[in-house]
Amino acid sequence: MALDELIAPLGAQGNMLVKRPMQAQDLPEVIRRHGPEFDRVVLGGGDGTINLALDGLLEIGRPVGLLPLGTANDLARSLQIPQSLEQAVSVIVSGQQRPVDIAVANGKSFINAIGMGLGPQMTRELDSQSKSDWGVLAYPVAMLNAIREPRRFHAVVVADGHEESFDCVQITVANGIHYGGGLTIVDDAKLDDGRLDVLIVHEQNRVNLLASIDRLRSGRTRTSDTMWHIRCQELSISTDPVLDVSFDGEILASTPLNCMVKPHALRFFAPNTGAAT
Repeated sequence: MALDELIAPLGAQGNMLVKRPMQAQDLPEVIRRHGPEFDRVVLGGGDGTINLALDGLLEIGRPVGLLPLGTANDLARSLQIPQSLEQAVSVIVSGQQRPVDIAVANGKSFINAIGMGLGPQMTRELDSQSKSDWGVLAYPVAMLNAIREPRRFHAVVVADGHEESFDCVQITVANGIHYGGGLTIVDDAKLDDGRLDVLIVHEQNRVNLLASIDRLRSGRTRTSDTMWHIRCQELSISTDPVLDVSFDGEILASTPLNCMVKPHALRFFAPNTGAAT
């Protein structure tokens, strides 16, 4: 079924304007210009699309519907939005909504996670061609390529005023639950608890990193000899050397980093099964 046919039920509920920006970078301005005229905004895309749209969505304050048209669709998974577009439309039509936190790092908003170390290395491995060729399998392939040469760095992490130092190969700061093409930050993470989940992967060899992949996918990432988990509301990270930071799959900043949470900053149309888990 064509996309226009799939979204027809949305138009049946009232006026609908469909915009297809020529360039992705135009999306925030389209939202700012047209969003206030309507009672909701529906986006078709993946996690990168949502990340790009966040500042515009925050400005207009409308509830957000999501049609999971991306490769990984980690946010849709976190919100239990069906991968079927027809079912995702039905969720929006039903009107069920959930509050969702938004995080900010160095003035840039994100909803799933940011990362430094292996994360940006994975981002460099991923491109539109690899996603097109491999789909969601492009993510584990990129991870395997990244851990061939894990690069150690030193980090000083201050979480809610408590300072710790680490020698590590990856730090992930998650506002959400799932990230990186199906990884899970920790098995009890929530999108609406007003807190960040920080996962530090200690310096270790490639064999141990490979053994950790299953834990990263399942969220069995409690503090251990190979990982350290922190939950906090405010966070600062400095690293030696200075590192790139990826935001939901796009490299947009570098360390040092200051992060905070905006609790319940947006509402998403999602199945009403309780808190976003």
